Amino acid sequence: MDATRSIGPAERLLGIDWSGIFGHDGWAVYDKFTAATHQQCFAHLLRRCESLIQSGTGGALAFPRGVKDLLLAGFEYRNRFRSDEMTAHGMKVMAGRLTMKMWKLVRHPKKHAANERFAKFLENHLDDLFTFLHRPGADATNWRGEQAIRPAVVNRKVWGGNRTEAGALAQSRIMSVMQTCKQRLADPFDFIRRQLTTTSPLALPLPIAAR
Repeated sequence: MDATRSIGPAERLLGIDWSGIFGHDGWAVYDKFTAATHQQCFAHLLRRCESLIQSGTGGALAFPRGVKDLLLAGFEYRNRFRSDEMTAHGMKVMAGRLTMKMWKLVRHPKKHAANERFAKFLENHLDDLFTFLHRPGADATNWRGEQAIRPAVVNRKVWGGNRTEAGALAQSRIMSVMQTCKQRLADPFDFIRRQLTTTSPLALPLPIAAR
């Protein structure tokens, strides 16, 4: 639990030099993790396309429709890979082609102001659009991350004890332990009980795959 949505909490959690795969919604703060490999969330990008299509008219529709087509093509190549119809190398080749097509689509100024803002965002993040094709283990959306924090978001609202710094800290620690245990198929209450009754700190249970 933190009072602000700034780079501070993320930096304390991950370290500014964290070099993993970072799937996110395009919030500018995340760009400061320069050592990480980024993946812009396709769900957010597609919603932005749909919003521009719904609000646009005439020639202003061509750009968001073109972006949407390229994003959906990325999904199609990923699905072909999962069906053994395409190799990992083939996906990388198609990622390069899609990136080039996207660059050609965004590089010219747009008359529609909202299209121009979206084009600038895409141009600044061209290398972050099709990471999931270069890295088959990466997700195209941050859906799993959002689902993972949803219980904490709900509990934060009904907890009743996080209006003080001590209460917020207690909640963040307890919810972190409980969610980690859940993801590792361990009993969180048993772990917390043993943690509170032992004289030495306990490590959280290993993931099932590592046991």
